[in-house]
Amino acid sequence: MRPPSSSAEIATFSRHSSAQDTSTPTREPQYPSGFKFWLALSTLCLGIFLVTLDNTIVATAIPYITDEFHSLKDIGWYGSIYLMALCVSQLPFGKLSALYPIRGVYTGAILVFLVGSAICGAAPNSPALIAGRAIAGLGSSGLLITAYAIIPSIAPQPKRALCLSLVSMARSVAATAGPLIGGALTQNVSWRWSFYINLPLGAVIYLAFWFSVTPPKHAGKSTTSISDLTQTLDLIGFAALIPSVICLLLALQWGGVQYPWSDARIIALLVVFGVLGAAFIALEFWQGENAMLPSRIFTQRSVSYASFYGFCTSGAIYVLTYYLPIWFQGVNGASPLTSAVNTLPWLITSVITLIGGGILISKLGHADAWMLVRTVFGSVGSGLFMTFTPDTSTGKWIGFQIIFAIGSSLFSVTPLIIAQSRLAQKDIPIGSSMVAFAQIMGSSIFLSVAQALFTTHLTYSLKRLGIDGVNGNTVASSGITNLTNGLSEEVKREVLRVINNALTDSWRLPVVLTCISIVGALGVEHSNQ
Repeated sequence: MRPPSSSAEIATFSRHSSAQDTSTPTREPQYPSGFKFWLALSTLCLGIFLVTLDNTIVATAIPYITDEFHSLKDIGWYGSIYLMALCVSQLPFGKLSALYPIRGVYTGAILVFLVGSAICGAAPNSPALIAGRAIAGLGSSGLLITAYAIIPSIAPQPKRALCLSLVSMARSVAATAGPLIGGALTQNVSWRWSFYINLPLGAVIYLAFWFSVTPPKHAGKSTTSISDLTQTLDLIGFAALIPSVICLLLALQWGGVQYPWSDARIIALLVVFGVLGAAFIALEFWQGENAMLPSRIFTQRSVSYASFYGFCTSGAIYVLTYYLPIWFQGVNGASPLTSAVNTLPWLITSVITLIGGGILISKLGHADAWMLVRTVFGSVGSGLFMTFTPDTSTGKWIGFQIIFAIGSSLFSVTPLIIAQSRLAQKDIPIGSSMVAFAQIMGSSIFLSVAQALFTTHLTYSLKRLGIDGVNGNTVASSGITNLTNGLSEEVKREVLRVINNALTDSWRLPVVLTCISIVGALGVEHSNQ
């Protein structure tokens, strides 16, 4: 019996798993050693660092971007379009890594990422920046997936844990450094260098990769027929999934902001999303083992509930990640660099608790129980953010960040651990990719929802103030940091109060999401693992 093609589909997790993949040839590849090994590993770590940096560096630059482009209504797109591209391209890159020489896939992903970064840096307007973010997101997806797929090619089993630890460290460092680097570049040079910085680093990665990484001969096929490619990549499923996701995000981005929710365009987008989404699910059931997500995995209880849990918690985290710097700059009056420094309590706590959570789970097990602990901390922490006012003290916003960071990071890998521990070895790659897909979709969707809540509240409240020259139609497009320019102290304070309330109103969403996530935590099957 031929093994399911899906076991080779998602290189993201299957090839960096500590378990041996019995479907691959037993021939032992030749691993690099000494300088070449460390150069290869450093190159992969730098690639992961660059991708994570690109995802976090933009947060502190957003207020200045909206000032230059007068594009307050597009804040959500700068993050959600990147995440959408990252999400919908995961499975194609995983399949390509199995079908073609992985060196070509990796370097191709680098080039796509650099093209997107160059477009962002040179963007003359907001639509161009959004397009560049989408292209960069596609390249980022390829870099992430192929990096994990390459690790087994450069390191034998005993070394892989070290390699993965270093890769995780690179991601953590980039997550911490991103807002700082972005703030420094935005304040001292230009926000455009938050994207231009990727170009020289990407060139170094490209050259170092070709010199140091030589995948084994059995890693991927050089050719495949068009019919095989269509079947193994599940192109029919992607043809339904991608426009479905785009329609949903457009409806969430435009609804209540550019058009009323009752507008025919919004209704049409939601209808198309529903029809194509249902078609995608039906196709996955119909295609059986050739499906992107075979029904036996999609309907497995723990995998489904873990995916729901990741969908909710990732959405909550991403909303606060994007909008907290806006509070620091728009309400607290901080510069981009100071705003980045102000978020260090969250970022440092996240790095520490991420490592601590992994140690606790590995020592004590019971990943499903730790999900409940994470839900409690996340719910309390996100609720505390709703108490922010223009006069919130330093001690409070530091403490609130630490509490939420514990909840968001302490056991952040639990959904993936749950999915992997409940599936047969051959099903782990697809189950893992389903959880990752849910996490990224949650981030993308709820960032757009938060944007709709924020802009709706802001424009309505500013209009109600009745200040000459200050109303929802004119001020909402001028940028957060420019809203109070030229206003008297009394009026300025009122405007700051409106901005603060608009932000805290959108922060109700993370509270709801973290509370709802308890359904996922309680739904997974209990296990000692």
